[in-house]
Amino acid sequence: MLKIATWNVNGIRARHTQVAEWVAREQPDVLCLQEIKATPEQVPDAIREMDGYWCYWHGGKGYSGVGLHLRKAAFPGRPPFSHPAFDFETRIVVARLPELDVASIYVPNGGKDFPAKMRFLEAMEEHAREAQAAGRAIVLAGDLNVARTEMDVHPKERKPNAIGQLPEERALLERIISRGLVDLGRELDPDNEQ
Repeated sequence: MLKIATWNVNGIRARHTQVAEWVAREQPDVLCLQEIKATPEQVPDAIREMDGYWCYWHGGKGYSGVGLHLRKAAFPGRPPFSHPAFDFETRIVVARLPELDVASIYVPNGGKDFPAKMRFLEAMEEHAREAQAAGRAIVLAGDLNVARTEMDVHPKERKPNAIGQLPEERALLERIISRGLVDLGRELDPDNEQ
């Protein structure tokens, strides 16, 4: 069984010590990071090539970005890393593994450009549909910037017209999940409103 972790770090340069400590303690097989806000060259040396991991950084200066790191003990050969055609603003990286594809994803918030967010989500749904049609298992991990239900939003923040909570975003997220995916948070802890 694989141990997969995802974390929106909101700036890898500010959180690299915590990330390194956490990885040393938890040893995830797959680590997906979002909002790294750094080019690969700006990632601190202490974490750029984590010991025992295949590391892949995909980011721009001060904005967006994702990382995908695979434990060498679980994946002895360096897997190919790629970016689907719908990647923009360094928001997705995919590793093709023998048994599945894993993606670290940072969906646009949508506040500046809601149509771009919806295009990204639509492309993710097509990506999931193609994987399903091919019989290929996938993991889509990261910050999807859509609250699936009201339960996923703090009661004081529930606003029916807020981006991230709009019916069309939620419907699209449900279509993505319907492509053979499972919302693990809801599957493993269905009543947790925290």
